[in-house]
Amino acid sequence: MSTNDSIPTESGVAKPAKPKRGIWRKLRTAFIVFVALCLVADWAWKMSGSNEWELVKDENGVKSYTFKAPGDRTIKVKAVMEGDYSLSQLTALHIVDDNLATCKDWFPECVSFTRLKEFDPVKGYDQDMWRLDFPPPFKDRELLLTTVVSQDPKTKIVVLDVLAMPASLPNSPDAVRIERMHNRWQFTPLDNGKVEVELIQDTEMGGMFPYFLLNMVSVDENYKFFSGDLRKFLLKDKYVNANLPFIQEVD
Repeated sequence: MSTNDSIPTESGVAKPAKPKRGIWRKLRTAFIVFVALCLVADWAWKMSGSNEWELVKDENGVKSYTFKAPGDRTIKVKAVMEGDYSLSQLTALHIVDDNLATCKDWFPECVSFTRLKEFDPVKGYDQDMWRLDFPPPFKDRELLLTTVVSQDPKTKIVVLDVLAMPASLPNSPDAVRIERMHNRWQFTPLDNGKVEVELIQDTEMGGMFPYFLLNMVSVDENYKFFSGDLRKFLLKDKYVNANLPFIQEVD
């Protein structure tokens, strides 16, 4: 008899047989087990980490590192290279001629750029708003950023801290304001006359964006930028010929 056949009752009135529920119980159990495994894996990943920088790639003059701290789901990445650059040349890349075209050079998905505050050489910072186009189902990302420049008068080391300022302006309803971003550039003069260029990236996309996707691509994207685009950008005349009065070059 099929599950749709009628079953006679004592009253003589037939009622339909109930469908078998075994398959639904199995699917529900499998789903519960899957969710539990995901939660365990997420917890295990969150609590893992050596709390130390680990070298993961050394190619084409670029060294790439990762840093995983226990309690943090997102990894930090670092890239290091050396080059025949001036300190003004490296610094100018971040504060000279910032506009939408420059934003697209750095991020092809950049769709909007607003200069909120021009760089102040006395206070040593500027303020910008970037908007990046994200594919569905994710919302666009807004980056309200300040770039703070400082230099050690003795070592001549230049540090640029690119920091998120999420609460400085009201959020846009159709985008996610990135709340965690601290990208730290360091330009260190070396005894051989070259400069060591280092970038540490600590960023979360915020919103409903899977952290493991960011972790998967961070190292490769960082390496590609250092080995390719960054070197090309630094060869532009506006950076090569830059002479920033607030930056002291090595004698």
